Amino acid sequence: MVTGNQVRGWAEQKFSGMQEYRRHFHENPELSFQEKETSAYIQAVLERRGILFEAGVGGPWGIVARIKGEEPGPCIAFRADMDALGIREETNLPFSSRREGVMHACGHDFHMAALLGLAETLQEYREFVKGTVVFIFQFAEEIPPGGAGSMIEAGCLDGVDRIYGAHVDTQLPAGEIGVLEGPYMAASDSFFVDIKGGGGHGSCPYEAQDTMTTAATAILNINQIVSRLIDPLESAVISTCQIHGGVSYNVIPAKISLGGTIRTYKRETADFIRDEIERAVKAACSMYGTQYNYRFERGYPCLCNWERETAVVKRAAERTGQYHCREIRPTMVGEDFARYLERIPGAFFRVGVRNQEKDAIYPLHHSHFQADETGLMAALELFLQIYLTETGQ
Repeated sequence: MVTGNQVRGWAEQKFSGMQEYRRHFHENPELSFQEKETSAYIQAVLERRGILFEAGVGGPWGIVARIKGEEPGPCIAFRADMDALGIREETNLPFSSRREGVMHACGHDFHMAALLGLAETLQEYREFVKGTVVFIFQFAEEIPPGGAGSMIEAGCLDGVDRIYGAHVDTQLPAGEIGVLEGPYMAASDSFFVDIKGGGGHGSCPYEAQDTMTTAATAILNINQIVSRLIDPLESAVISTCQIHGGVSYNVIPAKISLGGTIRTYKRETADFIRDEIERAVKAACSMYGTQYNYRFERGYPCLCNWERETAVVKRAAERTGQYHCREIRPTMVGEDFARYLERIPGAFFRVGVRNQEKDAIYPLHHSHFQADETGLMAALELFLQIYLTETGQ
């Protein structure tokens, strides 16, 4: 049986390399579906280490690497996401983003670095590889439809028995691991509405078809759906997050566009909300004599961690001898990893990176987001212990 100290020694050997990878990714972020240079960098690292991989999986930038052992065993996959966000970085880190308006504000730079560390470690200690280990570097996690679906269709899960993924979290102190069995992250759907009318002079709304007031009424109606029509014991969130229209302070615009997000844990709840949003918009348009176009888009499904694999994550944390694993609360945030868990067993867990002294306190998707880099060690140790637990070592 491999000891916790032995695994920690492996992680310590890889820490400086992972840190270098993470900082390179952080300085050179790329948006969803644009991860050309990121993919090339990962491929170059894998080539240097002699790790076999396939590029262009499910899209131009998807990568799937594999290490096969001499002994029989399961096929275990691990996944990292590659894309950054359209946020202007304000951390003042010495390795801040070099690309204006683009930032790794969600920790994907961490995820890639930790997965490269895992691949390098298992390539170096191939005597511990039983069966096959698969490393999935996924493009476009942040923006639906995401990259997971197309990578699955391209065969990234072919022959895979189980899959694991990790995400950094500044709500958890450095040195803590968080996981939850069952429904953990919400399905994330979206809606879009165009409200159209004749427009007119702001001084004579009675002569116009008032798209602005229609939009305001529709938003208020939409905001009542969860509080008045959804069972309070169910979980649901609707947020109208976009409104576009108007070019002058005194002109009622001929068109107003709205967009928003729907978060649920049950498909039937999402379907009900889909229909009720259209009903709310239709009622507002009827009141003010306007017309509408409505579009609902299905996003990521609910992420549901499997029972056995959640237990494996807890056991892996225990085996490290130093990382406390605790049960965390469900969240209404969505995650493309859910698509993998729809197909095969697996678990998605959190790695704490909060550190007040290092100013690692800001939430994900924040312009000041940063993370305690000791989280790289924690992520790698957990990945290794998960693999060793899965293969009985």
